[in-house]
Amino acid sequence: MSLQFATPRLFLTPIDEADFADLAALNADPEVGGRLKHGVLTEAQTRAQLDGYRAIWVERGFGLFALRLRETRAFVGIAGLWDHDGGLGTALRYAVVPEHRGTGLAREAAMGALDFAKRQNIHPIIAATRESNIASQRILTDLGFALRDISGEPGHRVMVFELPERSS
Repeated sequence: MSLQFATPRLFLTPIDEADFADLAALNADPEVGGRLKHGVLTEAQTRAQLDGYRAIWVERGFGLFALRLRETRAFVGIAGLWDHDGGLGTALRYAVVPEHRGTGLAREAAMGALDFAKRQNIHPIIAATRESNIASQRILTDLGFALRDISGEPGHRVMVFELPERSS
């Protein structure tokens, strides 16, 4: 897919086969996969995930982007939109490799994905995060998301946020 755009520090390109090894390493890292709903994934599970990410680009015209630093082209994570498997709607998803946490790249990538959604007139956008993931909650509220729901058992609760539609 030829769609690519940039933020001040990142190139965002639709995730593709060439990104498999980087995605597998990201998903296998307990500091990343362990914070996501799906948890740490094997290579086979990552293969199925990548196939799903690629299919949504074809079927829906949106999906996940691979994030690469503009300066070095190094893979630093993923961000984009996907159909939330809980039937909640179109969801923002992002994950950054641990060595780049706290640098603002997750927020920058999420903003890029939301700019893409706005240009494509994709709305509403939701996001789900574990109650224990304070950093992600902070990013979402800074981006204008509002808490919509909390569900699950204590210690395993999920917070669902929604980005209010804004008139242009």
